[in-house]
Amino acid sequence: MLSSQLLAFFASPAKFVRQATPQQWTTFLQQARQQGLTARFYYVLQTQQLLDQVPLQVKLHGESGARYAQKQQHSLYSELQQLEPLFAVADYPCLLLKGAAYRTQALAVSFGRLFSDIDILVPAAQLRHVRDRLFFYGFREAEMTDYDRDYYLNWSHQNPPLQHYQRGTVIDLHHHIYPTASARAIDITPLFSHAVNIPGSAFKVPASAHLFIHAAVHLFYQEETHKLTKDVIDLNDLLLEVQHQKQLDFMLEQAAQMSVQSAVINACWVLIRLFNNEAAKLVLHQAEGYRHQPLVCNLLLTMLQGRPARAWFARQLWFVRGHSLKMRWQVLIYHSLAKPASSLQRWFRRLLPGHKS
Repeated sequence: MLSSQLLAFFASPAKFVRQATPQQWTTFLQQARQQGLTARFYYVLQTQQLLDQVPLQVKLHGESGARYAQKQQHSLYSELQQLEPLFAVADYPCLLLKGAAYRTQALAVSFGRLFSDIDILVPAAQLRHVRDRLFFYGFREAEMTDYDRDYYLNWSHQNPPLQHYQRGTVIDLHHHIYPTASARAIDITPLFSHAVNIPGSAFKVPASAHLFIHAAVHLFYQEETHKLTKDVIDLNDLLLEVQHQKQLDFMLEQAAQMSVQSAVINACWVLIRLFNNEAAKLVLHQAEGYRHQPLVCNLLLTMLQGRPARAWFARQLWFVRGHSLKMRWQVLIYHSLAKPASSLQRWFRRLLPGHKS
């Protein structure tokens, strides 16, 4: 099983703690480390007052992960303070996305969360201006081929990652939440128009409903699978937050306006199967006229819970499907040919006399 113990824990922590064998705890810790959820499970044990009921080694692993996650969160706040002067003079909205947004709102999904970068969304017309200002503040693009950089700028939804030359902080600067090379048109105007102010900051964050929509789009319209378990656990917590803020109806309205109903409905169907999420049941009950996509949802469940061979095959199908969604067929054909050709061209150049690496 790909992540059976991890999913079982987050579906019902008390039941898992009560029934888990030493072998299951060992597998659970391995899966938690792979998915970056060591601090997250420790937070769940704390909030549900289960720490005294788990083996000592499990508790120690969780404590270590929690200390590291707390250090990262302090670093996030420090970095946002460094960025405040740059964005304070902007006369256009600048939104934090994903982990940074969750943390600044102190959402349950953010506690124990690890950060690899800071995601920022700005209007497409302002992307170049913000990028140039970040260059002035000490950020630079990572080294990459001309082809890869052109791909970022022309077909993706973001600038190439920017890293600070001293602090090492990485910023993913977005102008959309989905690749522009796709035939799927997603309207992100509502993210800006319903954004929530962060007190004392120049940054804003999307409404909770839009945070869930973005996470659902990221999961169901792309090909990534390396953090699949973490992604569905995030979705589970995010939907409960949407329900807590009484935005379920608003979320359905926004999904329709943004043309992403299938991602939201699929996400809710999967959350019912994995976590018996009551908010997801309400959404599906209210979403009259919309049904989940059985093949897509079952592919996801197979990757999470299927036997190794079936899970591997499902990942291959998911990869092909994700790329076909991210790129129009003309772009996909060109990319499939041009990317290997670019790599081959670089290889031949290295063979030429006088070539400098």
